Amino acid sequence: MRLISAEVLKLVRRRGLMAWSLILTVGSVLVAEIVLVVLHAVNPNHHGAAGGATNLEHTVFLAAGLGTVAAILIGATAGTQDVSNGVFRDLVVTGRKRSTLFNVRVPGALAVFMPILALGLGLSVACSFVFAGSLPNPSGSLIAKYVEYSVAITAINVIVAVGLAAFASSRVVVGVLIAWNAIVAHLLRQIGILGGARKLIDVVAAEHFLPVTNFNDTRIAMSSVAAALILLGWALVFTRAGRWWTIRRDA
Repeated sequence: MRLISAEVLKLVRRRGLMAWSLILTVGSVLVAEIVLVVLHAVNPNHHGAAGGATNLEHTVFLAAGLGTVAAILIGATAGTQDVSNGVFRDLVVTGRKRSTLFNVRVPGALAVFMPILALGLGLSVACSFVFAGSLPNPSGSLIAKYVEYSVAITAINVIVAVGLAAFASSRVVVGVLIAWNAIVAHLLRQIGILGGARKLIDVVAAEHFLPVTNFNDTRIAMSSVAAALILLGWALVFTRAGRWWTIRRDA
């Protein structure tokens, strides 16, 4: 636990990283809600209330989408900071196992990121009720599905970023994973010739947990168990690969 706490402390002390993570995950929702409230106040006949189930969907997609970028930033930083700061050799010399040094990175990164995500989602849900007006409020099951999706898509990116950062610099990891989540994964999902193999894409598996709406009615059918196992498989592959390279790399 002390090593995990130290990992958390090292991340939290990076003020720039924390500031951008909060801006992306919480600030984006706050700005969107302010814009919606102002538009409704200026022209209520043309712009509906800022809350309700429909607007919750928009703000959750915003929090999860930009939150994924924050997750990648935190995961990539957690995976590279010991080496980039020049302390990896010192930690190895103290007798700590290299595998242990790697193993604390994922829980440390998740411990830093998840409260930030919770703030963003909490703000989104709160605004959906406070500013609902005459619009229907979101149900508990709808909120739960949005939370499941947001946690799934962001947590897997934290884990993948930590594992991938054992092989490359944080900048490379951030660029590759943002491109994967924003472009490549969605292009692969549209290639019908791939058939059932598309289920193995982490983005596709995470989207299974979304409630069925107009925004995701093209989801690839799979069971919740299959989606969870696919995400678990991604997590295991990248954590094992990252641990393997950390054990073998030069100090």
